Formats: sequence, structure tokens, C-alpha cells
Amino acid sequence: MMTFPLPPDEILNQPVNETGQTIMNIAIAVGVVAVYATAIRLSLVHRTVVPVIVALGSTFCALIEPMPDTLANLWYYAPGQDTFYTAFENPFPVWTFFSYTAFYGGMGLTFWRLVEAGWSRRRLIPVCAGAALYLLGAELFMINVMEVYTYYGPAAFMVGDFPAWIPLLNTFIVLTIGVGAARIRRSLPTREQIVPAFFLPAVAMVLGLVMIPLVLWTYIHSAAPDHVVVYAITILTAGIAIAMMHTTMRLMPAEGFPPIESTRSEAPERERVPAA
Repeated sequence: MMTFPLPPDEILNQPVNETGQTIMNIAIAVGVVAVYATAIRLSLVHRTVVPVIVALGSTFCALIEPMPDTLANLWYYAPGQDTFYTAFENPFPVWTFFSYTAFYGGMGLTFWRLVEAGWSRRRLIPVCAGAALYLLGAELFMINVMEVYTYYGPAAFMVGDFPAWIPLLNTFIVLTIGVGAARIRRSLPTREQIVPAFFLPAVAMVLGLVMIPLVLWTYIHSAAPDHVVVYAITILTAGIAIAMMHTTMRLMPAEGFPPIESTRSEAPERERVPAA
């Protein structure tokens, strides 16, 4: 007995582009190796476990994928797919699971490095805009060129079968991972950083993929959603996402944190104060 809605037959029976799938498998595998290598390097250079723990937490969070996909009406083409597991009646390919490490882990640590380098809120704004545009292009490429998944059902601001406002949600997530990780590193003793840093990506993803668009997800799965109302709620959801990014930036000083290097270099200066 089916307990979750399925897409129309033309999507349900659409075979995956096997060339696109192979490219995605290779690209994500390279991305995972790069993220963990970078996380280890950052941890060693800056003497903190936070980057590695954030990478591990991002990998763990791949288990959340079935929920937002079902809510957002995202479907991975099943025929010919290299399926990793199936949940909520939706088959998930291997590359999707590990894309959480490559994307959320990689971009989250990129934001962390910028925040820890002393970037101000003002300097981060164009970075957020650039990240959103990059995510828009990446999703359009995977949907229309790689042909490995699609969106269906009632949605607003569709561009190339993709709801063009969704990058705002993902930008909020990676920004929150970056700023949150910097705050954790600066606010807690080393031993107490591990658990918060591990669950930080999960908190950001639940907020970004489920809670911010919760009203919209609820409405589009109602019995007869009205197209005008879908647009109105989508605009509201986009506004909430932007407001949440604004809120996240309030976790850091307006002019940015003192850079890691400065923080480490100040200690010897204090130690060299001559005795009275």
C-alpha cells in the first residue's frame, strides 16, 4: 500500500540519464575526498576539531534527504538508477547521499573559513548572493543537462523545472553552518565543541529545508492548492529565508570576528608582559 504521493507516470517511468549519473557519481566522489582533505588540513592548521566534525555531521545529515524531497515534490528518476536506498517511496541514488558532504560540508566550511578570517557581515552579503546564483545554476544543470531528477506538482517561480527560490534555503543553511561553527569554536572549550559542531548541520538543515518553508509544504500538499496562493506563500517563504540569513549574521560582530591568526598571535604578546 502506497503511503506517500508519487509523481505522474511520465516522471515515474522516466529513465535516468546514465551518462549524467556517472558524471555525478565521479564528481561527488571527488568532492567528498576534497572536503575531508580540506577539513583535516583546516583542523591541523588552526588547531581545532570543528572543521572535521562539521564535515562528519554533514555526511550524517544525508539521512534527512527523503523528508525535504517528499515535501518539495523532488523525484529522482528511478529506471536505470544506481539506488543507494529507498524511503518515502522515493529511490535515492548513491551520489545524492554523499552530495551532502560535498555541498553542505564543502560550502559550509567555505563560509566558516571566511568568517574566521575576519570577514564582516557586509562582505558576506555578496558571497551569499553569489552562492545562491551558483546553486541556481547547479540545480538547473543537474535537472536539465544531467537529467538525474526533477520537480513536479504545484510550485511557483519555476525555471527549467526548478523552483528558482529554493537556493535561498540552501544559502541560509551553508551560511548558518559557517557562522555557527565559528561561534562554537570561539564560545566553548575544545572538548565541548564536538557534539554541537556535529549536530550544527542537522539543525541548519531542519530549519532551512523543513521549518522555513513549512507553511508552503503544507499548502501544496493540501487537497486543492490555488496557484495564486502558492505564489503568495512562496514570496513569504523567500522573505523568511532572507530574514533568517539576516538573523544568522547577528551571531557574529558587524565588523567580523578577529581572525584566527590574530587570536593565536595575541597570546604570546600577553605572555611577554614584564613582571612588575
